[in-house]
Amino acid sequence: MITIKLAGVNVGIENRNDFTHRVRDWLTEAQPDFTVRVSPEELAREDHGRGLPENYLEYVCAYRHIAERMPDYDAFVFHGAAVVVDDLAYLFTAPSGTGKTTHVRIWRGVLGQKAWILNGDKPILRRTDAGFTVCGTPWRGKEKLGENAERPVRGICLLRRGSENRIVPAEPAEMVSFLTRQIYIPQAREQADKLLGLLDECCRTVPIWSMRCTREPQAANVSYEAMRPASRMKNEE
Repeated sequence: MITIKLAGVNVGIENRNDFTHRVRDWLTEAQPDFTVRVSPEELAREDHGRGLPENYLEYVCAYRHIAERMPDYDAFVFHGAAVVVDDLAYLFTAPSGTGKTTHVRIWRGVLGQKAWILNGDKPILRRTDAGFTVCGTPWRGKEKLGENAERPVRGICLLRRGSENRIVPAEPAEMVSFLTRQIYIPQAREQADKLLGLLDECCRTVPIWSMRCTREPQAANVSYEAMRPASRMKNEE
């Protein structure tokens, strides 16, 4: 068994295969707060006859089990890419293939050394006494972009492709319909209810933006100028 620390929670994984190289930066010797285990049947279902390595399949399935439990610890798994500027995290979320990873890379190209990627695919959002934070995880996309770090959330951007770069505060109905497709909702009713409560609080306290963008460098300038602290906060009159 291995134990990793995610979003302040020590998670034990009763692993059948060795995938410690994928989670090395998150390993801990602490006692687990809870433990997950992936069955052989789950591995077979995840593979779909593709013949993928079992250690990779177990790594993927383990995170699903972890996501089921995280709402018990005021946290949830989020499908998005997080970039940090001046110690504040900006989250970009979109359906796979839309270009969220490309967008955070553009931020790095435009903003230079002041910008770095916290997680490229599946970070965890965590509620703290000071507000929501973004936590890096080993599940960070095929490019393995990300760090074992945690930063306050400055804003969330709902991305869509467009012919020009335009960003506006997201409407409440859009937030709900978009974000519920981009988070992991547990199957268990109790944890699902906790997750939806966390999401509701996140939507009320974190500035959320809606953007149509190109893949040109100007897109980063437009989103950064709208979302950075000097800009007008969401819902301000």
